[in-house]
Amino acid sequence: MRHEMSQDPQRFRSEVLALNNDNTPHVNALSEEALDALIAQAASFRVMTNQDKTLSGFVLLLREGQAYESLNYRWFSETFEEFLYVDRIIVAPDCRGEGVAQALYDHAIDLARAMGVENLTCEVNLAPPNPRSLAFHHGQGFQEMAQQMTDGGLKRVSLLRKTVDA
Repeated sequence: MRHEMSQDPQRFRSEVLALNNDNTPHVNALSEEALDALIAQAASFRVMTNQDKTLSGFVLLLREGQAYESLNYRWFSETFEEFLYVDRIIVAPDCRGEGVAQALYDHAIDLARAMGVENLTCEVNLAPPNPRSLAFHHGQGFQEMAQQMTDGGLKRVSLLRKTVDA
């Protein structure tokens, strides 16, 4: 199936929120207010749609220096002067394996290059496990920098970095 970037990502805000919350614990659940706060801080918020203009997936990217309280984001803030953080990238279940994640990551890499940022960062859950995401990220050239426990010890994440050439 053919997917494309939407020119109006805000139009899909309610679908983005539902897709996000359907994918816990791999991402943290969000309220409408929390999603709006993330979008306001985002260096980029992009959605992909399929041929019938329904949501295929989305990505939220943040630069350093934001007032975001995520432990993972804070770890990257303490580690790198400059970075582009993939806060969340989610593909609709019926669109997985159709190149949506690749297109969203291509956008992230292009944006990092355009901004002159060499550190593209993210985390993937190790516990509870998210093996599909971990394999995808390793295939994209992400390497583990560290691991940390979050959510009061309920989650263990792999903190990942990909070097982007300018």
